[in-house]
Amino acid sequence: MSSEKCKFEVIKVSDEQEKADEEQINEIVLKDAIEAKETEALNEHDRNMYLYSEEMPDRPTVSTLLSKLANYNYLPPTQGDTIEDGASPRDQPKANLGTLTGVYLPCIQNIFGVILFIRMVWIVGTAGVPLAFIIVFICCAVTFCTSISLSAIATNGIVPAGGSYFMISRALGPEFGGAVGVLFFLATAVAGAMYITGAVEILLNYISSDIALFGDFRENKDILYHNIRLYGTVLLAFSALIVFIGVKFVSKVAPVALVCVILSILSIYVGVFINYEGTDEKFCMLGSRILSVPNERCTKNETDPNSLHPLFCEFINGSSVILGKHTDQISGPNPRWECDRYYRDNNATLERAVPGIKSGIFSQNIKPRFYEKDDIITLEDDPTYDKSLKKYRYIFIDISTSFTFFVAIYFPSCTGILAGSNRSGDLKDGQRSIPIGTIAAQLTTSFVYLSSVVLFGATFNNLFIRDKFGECKGGQLAVTLVAWPYPFLIVVGSLLSTMGAALQSLTSAPRLIQAISKDGIIPFLNPFAVIDSRGEPVRALFLTLLIAWCAILIGNLDFIAPILTMFFLMCYMFVNLACTLQSLLRTPNWRPRFKYYH
Repeated sequence: MSSEKCKFEVIKVSDEQEKADEEQINEIVLKDAIEAKETEALNEHDRNMYLYSEEMPDRPTVSTLLSKLANYNYLPPTQGDTIEDGASPRDQPKANLGTLTGVYLPCIQNIFGVILFIRMVWIVGTAGVPLAFIIVFICCAVTFCTSISLSAIATNGIVPAGGSYFMISRALGPEFGGAVGVLFFLATAVAGAMYITGAVEILLNYISSDIALFGDFRENKDILYHNIRLYGTVLLAFSALIVFIGVKFVSKVAPVALVCVILSILSIYVGVFINYEGTDEKFCMLGSRILSVPNERCTKNETDPNSLHPLFCEFINGSSVILGKHTDQISGPNPRWECDRYYRDNNATLERAVPGIKSGIFSQNIKPRFYEKDDIITLEDDPTYDKSLKKYRYIFIDISTSFTFFVAIYFPSCTGILAGSNRSGDLKDGQRSIPIGTIAAQLTTSFVYLSSVVLFGATFNNLFIRDKFGECKGGQLAVTLVAWPYPFLIVVGSLLSTMGAALQSLTSAPRLIQAISKDGIIPFLNPFAVIDSRGEPVRALFLTLLIAWCAILIGNLDFIAPILTMFFLMCYMFVNLACTLQSLLRTPNWRPRFKYYH
């Protein structure tokens, strides 16, 4: 009996042990399944908290890089595109953009702009190389400091999807985020107007001056600005139609515009060194004054009706002649020519527009030459010129210049550093990509700008590059004279890149103001939070177009750029101020991984 009892107890213990083991195995399997599910559902943003993670463990193939470049999309998402509360990460597109295509290239495309092509040489010629270098350095230093602050904000915790506004507002609070967001929206909208104005200026001055209305704009600059207002409005309406109908088309324009910018800049750099000894391009001068006449007319031959003589002289046949404000009474039977005094006392010569680095023209471009509006363009001060006299074919300064004016003109060319964070939700590792890509793009563009100042000063004739619209060469863009292999490549490239930038600005600004409106920070903006059935912020688009149109009606890029500078400076001020205050106050939630901030 006792043996059977022992046997029963052994069997009972064995069953209990087997049951316990089975339960333990089930628990382990269930735990593994839960961990696997959690690992599978782990969002890419959570992985940003890793101390170290390889972005690209294997060297990519050329085809992979080209494919990413071809499919690169600049456009930031609307708030509806971001991950909503409770939504599954599986339903969202996979974040797979790296530093190159996700941050570096968008920043490069947005920083390089129209001012580099149509205003840089003019700034160098007027301010002189040392002062122009300081101007560009100041602008680049401001954006570099802001890049550092942006890098600190981006690495302060998980990088949220939704672009720079979401990143700043979620890291620093809605007040700072709203202030920066509104300023960034205004800056982006006005930037679209500036790009359209620059595109029309390139079109009228350097591609097809025949389409100009209201008369000859080379004789009267007000006519040029009226044409810019008219054609700018038409171009804005056309751009709005493209943005409203085909946002996908706008995203496809991004790589085309980027390629145009890169090829144009490379063409200029290569051309400067290929034309080391200069080119044969020349322009006409009378004494020390520059003239807007074809080179074949640059002679003082009395018998040649196509020379300068008929422009500066009048044929006298025993009658009175009015020259400027002076009336000379001519008497006697012999008819003769009565000429302008400066024309009579000075020779007409042809000067090289591009002497080249070897010529030593650099010394001519050191001295700053700031003048007032309607002053005549000369190499040195000309006390003999009287503004009340007839203007003939001389070229005049169309706007008063100064150091601060050039800072305001040039600063928009250094902006665009926030573009890298616009696709923060699509970045594989935002905490790594945003600092590296943004700072690398800023340093790259700063090097290009600063080196361009020196190279342009060592290559171009000072009088030639002070002629802002290239009138002495019949309306030719200065940088096209050194472009290699085809000068027209610069004109077409700058036009396409400018239009691409305008389309992207008109697409980005509505999405930004829609995101701000949806957060409810500014109550009167709440109506602009509405999106249509396609997820597009149509109301915000109309607000953007209204602001851009008001800027276009200014008509002069030199007046629009300072307004844009103010918006960007205030926007960057808030970003830097937020970063500085967080550091000084030592707030507990301020622990950026990027340590090199101020």
